Amino acid sequence: MLVGHINLATSMNGTGEHFIRLIEALDRQGIDQHVLVANQSLAKRVSVYENVTVGPVVKTPVMAYCLMPEVNVVHAHDKSGGQAGLLMTLTRSIPYVLSQRSTEPLGKNPIARSMIRRAASLICPNDQVADVLMNDDVSGPVDVVDDISHGSGEGELLDNRVAAEHRRIYQRAVDTWRVPALLL
Repeated sequence: MLVGHINLATSMNGTGEHFIRLIEALDRQGIDQHVLVANQSLAKRVSVYENVTVGPVVKTPVMAYCLMPEVNVVHAHDKSGGQAGLLMTLTRSIPYVLSQRSTEPLGKNPIARSMIRRAASLICPNDQVADVLMNDDVSGPVDVVDDISHGSGEGELLDNRVAAEHRRIYQRAVDTWRVPALLL
């Protein structure tokens, strides 16, 4: 399986560290990955892994869409990446999963609602975020998966467990994917 990752965050914060450790843990499990990021230092940090190809630094969802090769599934790690995932789903029939961290209700933005509705899965770091989505009548799968944090005492054991859970979600997205009506 080839997993494409899109992370258009420009700062390195806790979610950036989680992103790096997830890429590393998936690499240890032999998952082939193609990574597109907006942060140059993040690109350098993930380029050292054996099963990881890093594309050019991208700044917009359209750039990410255009530069993502054919992959089995895309993991959009932020809302901007979700826009690229939505484009891939609608035009290239590539399923995407979206990391959702906000506890704010979805609101009425039609693009944001479409991103959430068309994602093959929504990955939340805790039950509080998942509850917000469930209260907004999200119909697709909502998975709660811990973030990998440096403060955890479990280290590589937690990394491997989180990577295995992501792998299961990616496989489910591929196995249950259906061609969007736009392509019919």
